Amino acid sequence: MLKYSWKELGRPESIFLEILDDPTKKEVLLYPICYCQLVRKFGSFNIDLDRLISCASKTFRVSKGRWQDILLELDLFQVITPDGSVLTGKEVLRLGSSEDLRVSFLPEYREIFYEIYSRFLKYWTVLSKVSSYTRKNTAGEHLYLISIIFNEELFSESMHYAEIQKLRYREEGRIFEALELLSTFYDTFQTKREADRESLSRSAELLRELPPVYYNLNVAGLLEDVEGLLSYVSRGREPYVIKIGFRRGSGGSGGLIRRMISKVMERVKKLGGKRWTLMSSETAYFSFIETCSARQKAPLTHS
Repeated sequence: MLKYSWKELGRPESIFLEILDDPTKKEVLLYPICYCQLVRKFGSFNIDLDRLISCASKTFRVSKGRWQDILLELDLFQVITPDGSVLTGKEVLRLGSSEDLRVSFLPEYREIFYEIYSRFLKYWTVLSKVSSYTRKNTAGEHLYLISIIFNEELFSESMHYAEIQKLRYREEGRIFEALELLSTFYDTFQTKREADRESLSRSAELLRELPPVYYNLNVAGLLEDVEGLLSYVSRGREPYVIKIGFRRGSGGSGGLIRRMISKVMERVKKLGGKRWTLMSSETAYFSFIETCSARQKAPLTHS
């Protein structure tokens, strides 16, 4: 894995990208998601550890190891003992029983609680769609995955993931770089409130070099949106969010592969073989996920 590209990311983003490379780890996200749900339910950042383990474990399909190892791997929590001691990192491995222990997000994540909660819910929905529709072993499948991440407005994550695929698939480097630059534009605005017109302009230049439909990605439509956004922000206006769309087409090698599969299937049918069916990838392409949750603003306590 190319994890060196993730060093600039925060811990939640790094966890997400690590799980994208190994979706079998997806269910560890139930710990922060369940924690956030319990915080909202009880109105306190300090939650009984037994209650958290029970909440997360009910949804696990298979055993994922000891809770101590999961908390260490996530590196998002601190454990509070009955005498008030706070344990973090490798210190949690010394714990045996979870009885009478409480758990809390680390202070930096409590300060942005609702933002983190929303982000983890988006991670879960993205990873669920990935598990259902793709094995991520072709450039086209990675392109589709990046589009899901981008359309969820996870711009930092889509920027880094596109950077990785640009290095992995050099022949398709232009499309991945175009999406990396587009994500960079939005990430820069989110973090610095600056309109990075240079990244947006370069993204448009790369899109112009591609066919109108590439791996079923609607390049022509995306280019039109990017050029419109560039004109808009050039007049000093605040950026709006565009979406990546897909449509039927023959652009890129993805279209060629699809045609080859169709021909093979037709021959099998003519020979009287067993009838085959394939899940329509267009169904997946157009099934983008709606926003996961609205913020709840009930007062929280640290007790």
